[in-house]
Amino acid sequence: MKLRIKGNSIRLRLGESEVAQLIKEGAVSDSTHFSAFPASRLSYTLATSRGCNEITATFVENEIKVTVPESTAQTWANSDIVGLNHRQQINTQLNLSILIEKDFHCLVPRPGEDESDSFLNPAGGKNHKP
Repeated sequence: MKLRIKGNSIRLRLGESEVAQLIKEGAVSDSTHFSAFPASRLSYTLATSRGCNEITATFVENEIKVTVPESTAQTWANSDIVGLNHRQQINTQLNLSILIEKDFHCLVPRPGEDESDSFLNPAGGKNHKP
């Protein structure tokens, strides 16, 4: 799972096996370590929930957790829908943009990029995957 943060927006991109894991197990997680100390690790999780009715994000104890309604995740995973997005209101003047996408194979090869788990790119034809 890839995480991109820019200003007040977060974007998660999931490969095929991660989408399958999300649907089967209800969550997929990853983390980035900034040093050997456990407190310097940033974790990020995408989870499904039957109890929520919209996409939400929280940040607690160095973990970004994005929660998606289970039915929304099921529909997304089993369709041609590329992404899910939501604007979470922080206060009267501030929103957090949340985007969850299927990670597609790049149309132009990039050295060092592992795309072994990426989805076929619909813009590149049926066989556009190495």
